[in-house]
Amino acid sequence: MFAAQATPTTAPTPPNWERWASLPGVVDVVGPRPDGALVAAAAGKLFLVNPDSGQATPFGNYSTDPGPESYIAMSPGLDVAGAGCRFEAGEVYAMELGTPPQAVVRVTVDGQASRWVETPPTDLLTGIAFDATGRFGNQLLVAGRRGTRTVLFAIDCRGRLRTVTENAPLIEGGMEVAPQLFGEHGGDLIAADENTGDVIFIRFDGTSGVLINPGLPAGPDIGVESVGFTPPGFIGRGGTAYVADRRSPGSPTEGTNSIWRMTPQSFSQVRIDENDLVVVTEAGRSVVIRCRATCRTFPFGDAPNGHIEGHVTVILGPAPPPIPRAGGMGVAVLAVVTGVIVGGGFILFFVHNRRKVRIPEPDRS
Repeated sequence: MFAAQATPTTAPTPPNWERWASLPGVVDVVGPRPDGALVAAAAGKLFLVNPDSGQATPFGNYSTDPGPESYIAMSPGLDVAGAGCRFEAGEVYAMELGTPPQAVVRVTVDGQASRWVETPPTDLLTGIAFDATGRFGNQLLVAGRRGTRTVLFAIDCRGRLRTVTENAPLIEGGMEVAPQLFGEHGGDLIAADENTGDVIFIRFDGTSGVLINPGLPAGPDIGVESVGFTPPGFIGRGGTAYVADRRSPGSPTEGTNSIWRMTPQSFSQVRIDENDLVVVTEAGRSVVIRCRATCRTFPFGDAPNGHIEGHVTVILGPAPPPIPRAGGMGVAVLAVVTGVIVGGGFILFFVHNRRKVRIPEPDRS
């Protein structure tokens, strides 16, 4: 287990997050879908968000109470071992907090919503994420609060639910399963507790603890809230990070009802690598946490006056163009050029030898 405290490494001041797209009531943004669009939960509805223009259009028939923080998760496309079924890529799963009993709602890729699984009783559902590493069996993970502890459920694609733990530290907000290269905590569920400022891990066997305290301000509506990882391929392709900011009058920071982003140009000014963890507080402060042999933190800019909710979603940039390979016409051209060079060499050799001066041998008689 890593040390529970860390001091940010000295580095140049990074650029701030960019206030990007206006969306009233937004509490979460996830993606991308197979068609490249993001999905945002806002004011009790879902919206498709164009990652280029930021334009948001209503999506599907999902509807819930706009008051609670009903976070969402998107399936990357997962086969569940032993279940004989699959979480299809682009499906969205939402925590249902408005109509008791608490449940998870499934929204198909074409936008059809249905109440999918009712969860065992909790005080409040507090987080949702998919396991794409296999450590939790490629299942959907849903967290809830009971008293002063967190209970974590794992749900397979047939809706069968099991309890992973009932005794983890409190967590709330965006949570995500760490990639395998995240030090000794690869494959663990990573989440945050705004009250203590701790970043928490929960393992597949139910054991849990504090991953690190990044030294950010802590407390209700101030402390660590949102997490997300830079995916494999990030160094070669770059990427853009997105996070939701819901206006919350009366909070220490009231928010702006918008989606913030960190562009590839801004990322290039930040010390960041693949499999790094981006952590944002509810008040908009953020750092990068890198765990290899140990954990270190790096500054990552702020979202001024933001009231951040839900996941940090990092989307890869376009793949670089492939290296040209000789084939078809290229092979023919290469063959012709090679033939000309070789043939020319033989001709020059022949002409050179024909022009040599031959000196008669002396008469030995």
